[in-house]
Amino acid sequence: MGLVHILPSKLGIARLWRTIHKSSVPILLLHGVLPDADTSPFNSTGKFISTARLKRFLERIAGVFKVISLDDFVSAITGGRSLSNAMVVTFDDGYGNNFEHAMPLLYQMGIPFSVFVTTGFIDTDKILWNDLLEFAIFSTRRKTIPPGLLRESLPIESNEGKRVAISKLKETLKTRRLSEVEDEVARICVDLEVDLNSPRLKDVRFLTSEQIRQMADRGVAFGGHTVTHPILSRESQERVRHEVRTCRHALEKLTGQTIRCFAYPNGRRQDFNSMVIAELVAAGYEVALTSIHGLYFPDDSCFEVRRISVDNRWTYEEFETRCSGLLKAIAR
Repeated sequence: MGLVHILPSKLGIARLWRTIHKSSVPILLLHGVLPDADTSPFNSTGKFISTARLKRFLERIAGVFKVISLDDFVSAITGGRSLSNAMVVTFDDGYGNNFEHAMPLLYQMGIPFSVFVTTGFIDTDKILWNDLLEFAIFSTRRKTIPPGLLRESLPIESNEGKRVAISKLKETLKTRRLSEVEDEVARICVDLEVDLNSPRLKDVRFLTSEQIRQMADRGVAFGGHTVTHPILSRESQERVRHEVRTCRHALEKLTGQTIRCFAYPNGRRQDFNSMVIAELVAAGYEVALTSIHGLYFPDDSCFEVRRISVDNRWTYEEFETRCSGLLKAIAR
C-alpha cells in the first residue's frame, strides 16, 4: 500500500474527484464476512473481510455513494440509463457466512447486496480448492511442502513462508483444468496430514437451499457463478454451456428470481473469452462481472464489467481512493 492510495483520501481529493466524475460505478467484490477475519486460516489474500471493517467502510463511504441493487444496476446499463454516484455490493461463491454475518449487518444498515452462487456446492460439505489449500498450509505442523506440483520443496515455517507457498501453488494450479486441480490439492492435504473434519472449516462451507430462500425473501439478489467453479476459458464449450445454464436454472428455481447477471470464476482477463461470452448470451444472461480491478464506465462492455476486489488489509483511505476512480486517471 503506497501513498498514492492514501493521500487522495486524506487530502479530500478522492471525494472532490467524485463530485465531478459521477457516472462511473464502483462494484465491490467481496467473498465473505467473518468476525475473526484478521486471524482466519483462509485469509492469506485478505478476501474475507471482518464484520467491523466492512461496517466502518460502508458507514464512512455513505456520504459519497448511494448503494443500489444489482437489478437496478443491470437495468440501467442495459437500458442505456446513466447512474450518478452509485455503488453496488456483491459477494462471490456463496459462502454460508454471507447468511450468518453479512446479511444481518447489511440488512440493519439498509444496504442492498447480491450473491453469485456456485450452485453445485449448495447443501453439501464441499470446500473450494483454494480455501482447502490455505487451510492445509496454515494448519499443518509440517515445516515444508514436499516437491510435487512444483519441483522444489516449499518452506512453510513462518506465516510469510506460508503466504509465498500459497501464492506459488495457486498460480500454477490456475493453469490446470479443475479435475487436475482438485486431485493435486487432495494430495497436498494428505502430505500435510490435514484434519478435514476440523470445525474451522465451517467458515468456508456454502449456503443451504433454505438460507438462499430466506435471503431471497428478504430482497437479496442472486447471480450465476457456475456449478463447480472452473476457470471457464480452460474448459470445453460443452462444459461451459453446462456450467452457465445449469447454474442459472437452479438459481431461478430456488429463488423465484430472473437471474440476469453472471460473475466469472476467478474473473481475470485470461479466465474468459469470446466463446464463454457467447454461451452466457445464449443462456440468457444480460451482464457479466469480472475481477479485473476498476470501476464500470458507461462505454464499457456489459460482459466485461470491472469490480473493486475489497481487501481486508486495506485502510479506509485506500478503500475510498480505489472506489473514487481517481487512480485510473493518474495512471493515464
